[in-house]
Amino acid sequence: MRNNVFCESIIMNTLIKSLQQLGLTAYEAKVLIALTRYGSGTVADIHALSGIPRSAVYGVLTKLKEKGVIDTQSTKPMRYKAIAPDQIIDRLKANYEKAVEISLEQLEKIYNVPDIPEDDDAVWNISGVKNVTDKIVQMIESAKEEIVLASTYPSLDRAMDVYPIMEIIMQKLQEKIDEGVKVRITINKKQAISKKFQGAEVRVYPGEVSDNLLRGGILMIDNKELLIITIKNETIPMNLAATWYNGKEQISIFRHFIEMEWQVCKPIGSQNNGI
Repeated sequence: MRNNVFCESIIMNTLIKSLQQLGLTAYEAKVLIALTRYGSGTVADIHALSGIPRSAVYGVLTKLKEKGVIDTQSTKPMRYKAIAPDQIIDRLKANYEKAVEISLEQLEKIYNVPDIPEDDDAVWNISGVKNVTDKIVQMIESAKEEIVLASTYPSLDRAMDVYPIMEIIMQKLQEKIDEGVKVRITINKKQAISKKFQGAEVRVYPGEVSDNLLRGGILMIDNKELLIITIKNETIPMNLAATWYNGKEQISIFRHFIEMEWQVCKPIGSQNNGI
């Protein structure tokens, strides 16, 4: 007899934990189990059968009704009844999947494109291909006067080949060019991106660029913010990361090197620049 009670207790605890993983509280799980087991009951019955405090029963029944897993009978006193087990699981799964979808959407909004404060000398690190791409797009969209993209580095080419990150970036760049924003781009002589920009100023680095020294690229917006893109691991999947700056001192230092590279690079075309 003791063994039977012990086994039943283990089964009930396991069931309660499983229902909790589907979005119920412990009290909600106990009430739902009691109603499923005994058919139906009043508040007093449910209190006795589930073992939860009577003061908590009304609130629990309201939540279970909202989740669509119990029905009510308009009697005096009111009676409550659980729906069929397969319907319970279907409803809980649907509620769980909806909660997962909403949670993922909201978490991505606050994680992938963080609202970076405009404090001077702020530095933020960003990891992951999607997160870095989202930040690049966000920066380009904010540009009012000038965009400078130093993309001469071979490792960045390979990242663009592996991941479809350049298509959206090129689209946003062209939109800014059409708005009258000045766009300057440096590339290496081996790059072969088929799309053409109308109105961008593009220059080619004349020499060979070593992967051992340079792994990434630089994006500068309006001389106010700067993103250094780095590739730590070129195996698939690549480890793409970036560091964002808005401090005047850091930007002035990096701009110096960007302008030096710009002077070394050679212009291509005169009107329509192909990259």
